[in-house]
Amino acid sequence: MQHQKYRSAAVVKVKDSQVESEMVQGWANGYGVPLAYFYADNGDLAEVILAFGLLPEPEQRRLALELKARVSSPAMKPRPARSAQAARRAR
Repeated sequence: MQHQKYRSAAVVKVKDSQVESEMVQGWANGYGVPLAYFYADNGDLAEVILAFGLLPEPEQRRLALELKARVSSPAMKPRPARSAQAARRAR
């Protein structure tokens, strides 16, 4: 019997979350802003999300690629393979 109680509570929580999500989506549609705008951590990020959402899709893709390239750390970028000769000199 106890197990059933917890399962019902979980279902209610999921339904509440779904209602909240639908409500926020309604706000986004009503204000004409991207949904992510309401979940931004700070005002600057919210402004960037808003500006990004106003751009045409091809410009969004271009800008997204540019931003990814700018923030990629050197450790994340693939390095060219070392030649066998360079590997021997490093030893």
